[in-house]
Amino acid sequence: MKSYLNFVYALIAQLAIVWLVPALTKGMEDKIILSAVLIIFCAIFILGARKISHSLKVSQSQFNAKYFGSMGLRIVVALFSIAIYLKISTIVNKAGAIFLLISYFVYMGFEIKIILHKLRLDSEKSQNTDDARK
Repeated sequence: MKSYLNFVYALIAQLAIVWLVPALTKGMEDKIILSAVLIIFCAIFILGARKISHSLKVSQSQFNAKYFGSMGLRIVVALFSIAIYLKISTIVNKAGAIFLLISYFVYMGFEIKIILHKLRLDSEKSQNTDDARK
């Protein structure tokens, strides 16, 4: 549950940046659209993190398939959301689009933190197997 709160804290910080940094947006409509896309990003990553948390107990091959499959879907949805933002926005806001890309990678960092335990365990197992072969 604590890892999900990190996503919410990141969302609150990003929304604060959108609403408090005037150079990032081009007006009230732009702030609202950016905020909506950020909320969509947070929801997508929370759902993805829940799915990943449930798949931590499966074999490495199943985990890889689930993780990389869901990561691919999330990046497509994120890029699609950014494209919609650029299409809906009446004024082209390159800074806003770059901010959304940075936001995506912030959420990806939290997600990697969730799976890091699984990756370390599997790395230790393979190293122990390699040591036993020597």
